[in-house]
Amino acid sequence: MTTKIVPSLPKIKAYIGHIPQRLKNGHFENPRGRLEILRRIVTQLVREERVEIKRNRAVEARPYTERLLQLSITRGPDDEYTNKMLDWWLMEPHLKGKVFDELVPRLKDTDEPYTSLYSLPTMHITAYKDKNIQKPKKLSSVSLEINGHPFPSLQPLEDARLLLLRENFL
Repeated sequence: MTTKIVPSLPKIKAYIGHIPQRLKNGHFENPRGRLEILRRIVTQLVREERVEIKRNRAVEARPYTERLLQLSITRGPDDEYTNKMLDWWLMEPHLKGKVFDELVPRLKDTDEPYTSLYSLPTMHITAYKDKNIQKPKKLSSVSLEINGHPFPSLQPLEDARLLLLRENFL
């Protein structure tokens, strides 16, 4: 079945890394645990249309979301393969309707990629190891979002961050 499908799939315009990211999955056994984490992220992204997560998880989940949106737009709701993929990746059944009713009409006339990835400021927190030992920790998170969502854009923040980097290093 995959030999029939693979030639018909267009190339994803989002960057796909060749090295698997390190996803901590203490509650699941490998490699199924990795997929469960990615399923949760993809489901949350379709439900909320913007998620703030760690960079490695966003980089890993973005191509899967791109492929789901691409399949939904190019093949439509009647395709068997698209429906199977949506049923597996989206853990909440009502989100399948959201994909075809809201996301596909909004994204079908736009250029790919259908998602955007923006860096957020690094947060410094204090993590406690045991009860007495304090360990400072830096969390670098990103915002992964579906284009055309109703929330305010993060593009001006990203432009300001890149301008600040250029001024400091050039």
